[in-house]
Amino acid sequence: MPAPTTARTRTAQAHPQLPGFTPAPARPVTATAWNLPDPAARRQVVDTYLAGGYAIVHVPGAAPTEADLTALADALNLAAAFTPPQYRGSAHTQGAVSRLSATDDPAHPFQDRAGQNFHSDGTLQHLGQIATTVMMCVRGARTGGDTLLFNAVQAFADLQDADPDAAAQLTHDRALLRTSTLVENLSTAGPVFGHDPAGQWISRYSLTVTDSYHPTAPGRRAHLERALAHLADAAQPGSPYYCAFTLAAGQALVLANDRLSHGRTAFTDDADAPRLLLRGLYTARPTA
Repeated sequence: MPAPTTARTRTAQAHPQLPGFTPAPARPVTATAWNLPDPAARRQVVDTYLAGGYAIVHVPGAAPTEADLTALADALNLAAAFTPPQYRGSAHTQGAVSRLSATDDPAHPFQDRAGQNFHSDGTLQHLGQIATTVMMCVRGARTGGDTLLFNAVQAFADLQDADPDAAAQLTHDRALLRTSTLVENLSTAGPVFGHDPAGQWISRYSLTVTDSYHPTAPGRRAHLERALAHLADAAQPGSPYYCAFTLAAGQALVLANDRLSHGRTAFTDDADAPRLLLRGLYTARPTA
């Protein structure tokens, strides 16, 4: 049996078929407006995204709106936002933009003030369908609410090099089952990692209460547990696959959702101005 790998004690291996990753928080790209009228700023956002898997855009001034999120997406050629079927008609979604704030509604387990484990948006969709997530901060939390990023595809590629038997437990068609809490009997099974049409690894790695992992056969359970242990170890502070920062009011995160998993630390709210993020999901990648 291969020895367990310890991601925090070594450097991530270079894989030419994978995009880069910026474990230190990327420097925000400041723009004069959310439609990125300056071509240089637009190019910088796209280049930062391509180099590190994400970019942060900052527009000083008034609190951003749903129209601002749409303007940013249009400037990056993301086309129309995608609304997952289970969110259509939800009070938390206006058009294709979701308003993310704390709620006591038990049907929305991800919209409370507790921390969120690493996950991929749109996990009920097929692997790779949601290429990009844009999250725009209208108001930050009083304390906490830090954004966490995990370079899941790089960690998996390193696992495949070190322990291919374990890695194989994450690529079969029943590896990850996501079950909806909003729509009865709605679930999607599929691989955790696979290839996009260009041959690059993509991911739907998620660790939430609605996710369950399954081996190819009962006798392969130990292989699966090794794979999950490797990813859990890689997704820790101090790892070259991990990044954390606070998304401030007036900033937007443009994230490669099918390559990086994201999470959040717990937070406390200001009762008069609770934390609010706007989120759009897109099937395209940013271009300038």
